[in-house]
Amino acid sequence: APSSSSAAASSAAAAPAPARKDKPLPGSGVNLYDPVATASRFLTRRFGIVGGLGLVALLASVEGGEIVKALLERDVEASGEIVELESGLKVADARIGGGASPKKGDFVGVNLLVADAETGAEYLNTKKSGRPIAFTFEKKPLLPPVCEAIEEGVRTMKRGGVRTVYAPSAKAYGERGVVLNDGTRIAGNRDLKITITLEEVSPSYV
Repeated sequence: APSSSSAAASSAAAAPAPARKDKPLPGSGVNLYDPVATASRFLTRRFGIVGGLGLVALLASVEGGEIVKALLERDVEASGEIVELESGLKVADARIGGGASPKKGDFVGVNLLVADAETGAEYLNTKKSGRPIAFTFEKKPLLPPVCEAIEEGVRTMKRGGVRTVYAPSAKAYGERGVVLNDGTRIAGNRDLKITITLEEVSPSYV
């Protein structure tokens, strides 16, 4: 997190506020998901009960996401070039997934790396914490850490894809900012760099 010691009270342009650990706001969290359990449902449905259950046993000892990728998807490297979507959001793909793209109402599972676009301060890294994020695609209201930029970024991704979204504050957490589930505070009016790994797309079971 950025150091607060460099902030000068008399500075004309205030330095970016450091990440703080606060109590999360009521209702500010989203459901986490278990990639192994979710993959098990998919494999059973695709390969039948016998074949699916055999793979489920393997999933118990090996990371589910890697098995799903090997069996169901063929990913390709992307150029990493920054492009602008129709919405005006700028994105750069590191990997094009081989799976499905989300539709309204689908269950979506993602890993997120959220950092300050100016300072590089890291606010959220779900791969590091081992706690990926799940949400229902295009269901409102969006619950943090999901924001408009993440939803727009995911819309044209395929399962298995990796994309960096350059999120202006208006499409991130706006003027108010946000307090994440672990108490990390992202100040208002902060542009963010968000790397999304689309781990799961399936019909919602909620």
